[in-house]
Amino acid sequence: MIDKLYDSTRSYNRSLRWGDWDRAAVHLPTQSVDAFIEAHQAVEEKLVVIDYEMSRIEVDKQSGIAASQVHISWHTENDLVVRDTIVEHVWQWHEGRWVLVDERRSGGKPLGIFAELDEGETHPWLPGLVEYREHYGIGLDADAKRKHDRERRKQAELEARRDPTESLDEMQSMPAGMRPPSLN
Repeated sequence: MIDKLYDSTRSYNRSLRWGDWDRAAVHLPTQSVDAFIEAHQAVEEKLVVIDYEMSRIEVDKQSGIAASQVHISWHTENDLVVRDTIVEHVWQWHEGRWVLVDERRSGGKPLGIFAELDEGETHPWLPGLVEYREHYGIGLDADAKRKHDRERRKQAELEARRDPTESLDEMQSMPAGMRPPSLN
């Protein structure tokens, strides 16, 4: 478990260092990948990450939660002044791997690829620790976990069976005066 955490944190940060967003995204929840890649691709031509250094890792083996701190040195393509940013990561052990569930700047110069959040604000692409644990039923006893998983499966089945044309039947016809000339 600990070795996998070291491997995951190194792999994620090395991928950020070299701009390999697809490889970094492997460590994120599936629903976060597209927004993560989009946000990082928006700055990839301007940002040059020079180095990263893991400065702290803490693990709670009971809950499968880990926190790490990374110091990142970077500059922009147009401004060669090196800046430092400190980033805090929160990881959750889930289904045999570490998943990055939260990431925010905690010090140094602001950098657009890391969230700048006030208390209570949600991350633009990561779910956060509490939401991730609730979504997957992490930390529940065996009976509660089975019930939680059963409810999730039922919900997914309902979503899959839902006919996308149902909402078309409920639509009101557009008044003739509002229709584009091609439809009149």
